[in-house]
Amino acid sequence: MRAACPILWWNSTVAARIGGQTVTAVLPGGNNPEAFCAFVSKLDPVPKAIRLFYHSAAMEHFATQCPNGSRRTVQRALCHRTPVLNDPAAIWAAHRVGDRVNGTTLLYVEPDGRLLRVQAALAEMDVQVEAAMPMLVLVEEAAQAEDRGKPRIVLLTANEAAAVYWMTPAGDRHAAFFDGNSARERIGRELIEGFSIFKSAPVFTVVNAGSNAPDLSLWVEGSLPQKPAKILPVEELLSASDTIGHHEVCNFLPPISRFTFDHLCQITALVLFFAAVLMGATYLSAIRSARENLTAQRAEEQKLESDIGRLRGNQAAMQSAQAILDEAVVASPIKLRFLEALNRARPVQISIQSATLNESSWTVIGRVHEGAGLDKGPFQSFLATLQKDGGWAIASENRAPTAQEPEFTLSGTFP
Repeated sequence: MRAACPILWWNSTVAARIGGQTVTAVLPGGNNPEAFCAFVSKLDPVPKAIRLFYHSAAMEHFATQCPNGSRRTVQRALCHRTPVLNDPAAIWAAHRVGDRVNGTTLLYVEPDGRLLRVQAALAEMDVQVEAAMPMLVLVEEAAQAEDRGKPRIVLLTANEAAAVYWMTPAGDRHAAFFDGNSARERIGRELIEGFSIFKSAPVFTVVNAGSNAPDLSLWVEGSLPQKPAKILPVEELLSASDTIGHHEVCNFLPPISRFTFDHLCQITALVLFFAAVLMGATYLSAIRSARENLTAQRAEEQKLESDIGRLRGNQAAMQSAQAILDEAVVASPIKLRFLEALNRARPVQISIQSATLNESSWTVIGRVHEGAGLDKGPFQSFLATLQKDGGWAIASENRAPTAQEPEFTLSGTFP
């Protein structure tokens, strides 16, 4: 299997390293997902997988304190200061400072779902997005071994974009991105401010990701206290991508759980099957043990037949739901979260016969097998848990089931 093709995508600038060659381009129409997918489709050969290093003008980024740990640990730690992280579907990544305890972390939030659209479009082309990471992760990895751990300032240039990035020995990071015609003056001020915070001269590097040579006038005119130690071309920058593992916390697109809703349906069907087998064995045992008492035997037989009929009805409903799922398109994240919340909230005394999910509303039909009509029965516990788990709005006119009519229908809207 071929290694993933590294691609840099910064606003309208794209560069890919494939087949030992570097291919660069300027996307027509600016930062356009369709234009980016077209660029990938024209690579020769078309890669089976890509590793994307990404930044756009719409992306939000800021420095913050962050603990070490998994993606879930980082999300829980930062969601109070960054409310958007409370959404499980939020697209974000954290560029951490390794093992340094007192350093800062650069947090990136991608607000418009562009990466998800690109991932879906490339999947239709049979191209897998192995990982999508912040561009500065690649810039930091490209540093020479003898320069790591030293104070560093990096100037990045591209077509109609630039950035200034520095890191102190204590692990504090700072990044500023610039776009437009007035970028040159703002870049100069940012570089001067960056040099002023270091007590000793930092390692100064220029990274050129654009198709033109970088603007050298800032230090030719004497505006900056030192010249760059090295000008790094995009070819050398992309070559450093092989050493980066797509760690979960710095990946905008973490691996999707292998446990899907289809798996849940299959497991439920197996549980029903084994339950039916168990009930059948109980039925035969009850017949053998009740032969001496015909009245008791008939009562037990009727109960078992009712239970088997209910199980068969559930099995038929599951098969019908599976047939619908086989033809359905991929559900939106909020619908998947609703189904997961519905499954978690349902007690064993309740079975779900059908669930209909529209664009903004939902309807659930089910039956209460035990405790129907009780004030604090399983149905009331089911409603309370469902509303508490996801805040799902349930219509007030829904009628509670009774012992005579244990079936119920719930309806509501998505938040």
